[in-house]
Order: sequence, then structure tokens, then C-alpha cells
Amino acid sequence: MKAESPENPAEAVTPEEAIERRALARAQEEAREARRASLRFWTKTVCGLAAAAVVVLGAGRAADAVMHLPVFDFSTLEVEGDVARVPVERVKQAVEPVIRGNFFTEDLDEVRRAAETVPWVKRAVVRRVWPDGLRIAVETYSAFAVYEDGRLVDPDGVLFSANPDERDNPSDPLPNFYGPAGQTAQIARYYREFSRALSSIGATVTDVACSDRGGWSLVMASGDIPATRVELGREDAGTNIVAKVADLAAAYPRVVELMDGPPASIDLRYDRAFAATLPDREAIRKLREAEQRTDTDVPDEEPGSAQHDEQPE
Repeated sequence: MKAESPENPAEAVTPEEAIERRALARAQEEAREARRASLRFWTKTVCGLAAAAVVVLGAGRAADAVMHLPVFDFSTLEVEGDVARVPVERVKQAVEPVIRGNFFTEDLDEVRRAAETVPWVKRAVVRRVWPDGLRIAVETYSAFAVYEDGRLVDPDGVLFSANPDERDNPSDPLPNFYGPAGQTAQIARYYREFSRALSSIGATVTDVACSDRGGWSLVMASGDIPATRVELGREDAGTNIVAKVADLAAAYPRVVELMDGPPASIDLRYDRAFAATLPDREAIRKLREAEQRTDTDVPDEEPGSAQHDEQPE
């Protein structure tokens, strides 16, 4: 089965490249016209064969004979969607083993299920293309977090398997989720709410965990805050763990001032109070050294590259 994918979108090109692309476009148009001519030929041929078969074999046997002609065996596969993360060849490898019929007899649901086993594919729609083709449109997942077993989590909390290096921004770190697989949607929701609550102190939530007993915790960090574990406890009746995180954010600058540095860990499992351990001086030192290395790695501007705002006349 030949694999086909959509053409790449137009880009700014040199005159030479434009000439080459126009030549390629003409060749592709000629190929499409040849295919259309072939389709017209086979349509007429099939109709003629069907008419002859009806005369010789009768309507029932003729229909069966025509449906199993080799011309209807699949020979092309088209994939629509994010072919960067879902290459045509990868889809082809997944669906070819389950294809047992042809244009008329193939079970498209089975092909769809096989296509949906391809990494990154969230949903697939399979259609027949006359007279010997399959077209598969794929919808892909978006990576939101990493689950404890290495699978990825989408923004709705759905687990899926894929290579995280193939996502749109592989250099951007993803948060880590820990807990029962059935809780990932709730973990994703709390991650968003914790992140909003801690944004006022510039902290990023790097980990969210839910224990088997329903106890919640998070890890936060920033350029000034070493990785800090925050115990939240269980969200029982009358206990709002998101409100606890918001209260922590409000009190955090004062806590840092009193302790002469960010606390190493925080325990919010108390009513109207929380506990904090003394700052980890070694962790703070390493964080500052890492920040300094990052600053020194930034290249200096080349002479003449600086831009100045124009002064009004």
C-alpha cells in the first residue's frame, strides 16, 4: 500500500526554488489528472464487467464477482492531520496487518481501532477513496503532564503513550503527576488551581501527588525557591486544599523574611496554621549557582546589534 501525505504549506522561497516548485506542482497536477483518468477508465471497465457478469452469472453472483476484483484491493493510504507527530509510515505499519478486505468488504471500524493505537493519536476517522484507497483523518493528543509510569497526560487528564520529545516544545519541562490512574483528571484540575494560587509568589508547580488514602501534596519551585514539598492533607468536608495553598501564597513572603530564606518544606495539614522547616542552605546555594551559570551562558550582544528607541522630533 502506497502512503501519501498532504503537501507542506507554502513558504517564502527564492526565485530558483519557486521555479522548481512550480515544476513540481505541474508534475503533481499531471499525476492527479492521470489518476482521475485511471479512475474514469476503471469505472467504465467495472461497469462493463458488471453488465457482462450479470448476463453470464446472474445478478447475485455477478455482484459478488465484481466486488472481489483486484482493482478494488487497497493500494493507497492518505493521512490527514498532524503528520509531523503521526507520520504516514507509522499509521501504515499499524493498519496494514488488520486489512483483510477491499474497498467494498473492509471493516473500517477495525482499521480505525488499529489507527488509534498509534502514539499521539486521540481519535481517527477512516473513509474509503474510490476505487482502491483509504483516507485516515487523525486528531492528536496534547501533552500536559507526565504520569508516574512514564505515560503522558492530556489537559483533560486522559493518559496516553507517546514520546515526550515529539511534542511541540520538548525543551519545556512538564509537571509530574502521581496517584491512582483514575484520579488523573482531578490531579490535572488541582494542578491548574494550585498554579494560579502560587503565581503571586512566582512559583511553578512541578509535581502534584494524590496518595491511595486521598492525601494531597505538591512540589513548588522558582528561581528563588528551591524545590519545596508542600503537604496539603485530605480534602474532607469543610476542608478546601486550594484555599490552603492560596493562604500559603499570601503568607509566604513574611515566612521567608522571618526564616531568613525559603523554608525547605511546608505542612498545611493544620487548622488555621501551618508548619515550615528551616531553610536548606545547601539547596539555596546550589540554586543560586545554577542561576548564575544560566546568566553567564547568555551570549553578549554583537557590536552594532543593540537597538535604540527613536526619539520624537
